[in-house]
This record gives sequence, structure tokens and C-alpha cells, in this order.
Amino acid sequence: MQKVAIFAAVTLLLSTGSAFAVSKVVRDACSADYVAFCSNFKLGTPALKSCMREHRHKLASECIKALGNSSEVTADDIAQYKRENGK
Repeated sequence: MQKVAIFAAVTLLLSTGSAFAVSKVVRDACSADYVAFCSNFKLGTPALKSCMREHRHKLASECIKALGNSSEVTADDIAQYKRENGK
């Protein structure tokens, strides 16, 4: 039951307003990673983006793919991820 409440809270947070203008695809793909690694950072802040970058090697492949197809990461971020993972 607690997991359902946490997921509902994260879904609500990730879907609120334009302060964190991220596509539904990114929200859906990355919500578990947000909870696991960066939930202590406010949405839409540079600190959150930095946290997700720091944990990029732990992010789910679905999250990495969604971020790569969005404007949430830079070409440099993608290139660095590929170098680190031998891709």
C-alpha cells in the first residue's frame, strides 16, 4: 500500500504545471529513478538535473532512452553516457 501511495505522489508531482515541463514519456520512464535517487530535490531545479546526471549509470534503460529522445539532456550528456557504457 505504501508503494502505491509513493507512486501516486510522484506521479502527481511529475505531472504538475509547467515548472517542470517534461513530457509524459519522460515522467513515466523516470519516475522510479527519481524516487530511488533524487526525490530530495525539487522538480524543475538545476539540483535535480545534476542529481540525475550523477546517477546516470544507475538509471533504468527506459529512462535513459526517454531522456535521450527529449530536450532534458544535452548531446554532451548522451555522448558521455555512451563513453561510460562502451556504446
